[in-house]
Amino acid sequence: MEKVILDAELRGTGRHPVRELRDVARVPAIVYGGDVKAQAIAVNAKALQKALRAAGTGLLTLEIAGQDPLQVLTREIQRHPVRHNLLHVDFQAVSLTEKLRLNVPLAPEGDAPAMKVNGDLVLVRHLDHVEVECLPSDIPNHLVADLAMLKTEDDELLVRHLSVPSGVRIMTPADHVVFSLTLSRAGTTEETEGETSTTEVEVVTKGKAAKEGAEEAPEKK
Repeated sequence: MEKVILDAELRGTGRHPVRELRDVARVPAIVYGGDVKAQAIAVNAKALQKALRAAGTGLLTLEIAGQDPLQVLTREIQRHPVRHNLLHVDFQAVSLTEKLRLNVPLAPEGDAPAMKVNGDLVLVRHLDHVEVECLPSDIPNHLVADLAMLKTEDDELLVRHLSVPSGVRIMTPADHVVFSLTLSRAGTTEETEGETSTTEVEVVTKGKAAKEGAEEAPEKK
């Protein structure tokens, strides 16, 4: 995996320094964890966006002016509720020799054969991510869920079916469902209408037979 480097500098704390940073397209952040004393830092907004896209759930090399580089993970990202621009980021410094646990997103791959056979089926996602344990250098950006396993309407793709790279251990229970299939609303409506029509025919038939039987009854006396 390509090394992702992000430059940073120490910053002041408080409302006014933070506001001044954002006015010059810099984002306030904090780095903590391990043997690192928590530090308030600032990073360039555009460089941060680029670094977050490149690193995904993996490592960033944070280079703070005047200090040794730190290997960090992005732990929390705050965005503006309307404009969605970055407001604040938390970085956790980690040791490359110690395993850690974190959530990794799931990415569907391929097509479900059952959906090609029945056009009324839709894909249902049950999990967005799973918890894994691994060394920082082994953190995957995502885990692949192969939809080719969904060959019939009743098939389910479980956590144990995920493609897992070497050095990564999944901590989420193996029997948890990741993807399944269900009938679309249109398909469900058609089935319901079909069942209703059949029921109505049966009721009408029974009613007619009962009526004819009642009419024939007096003739037997």
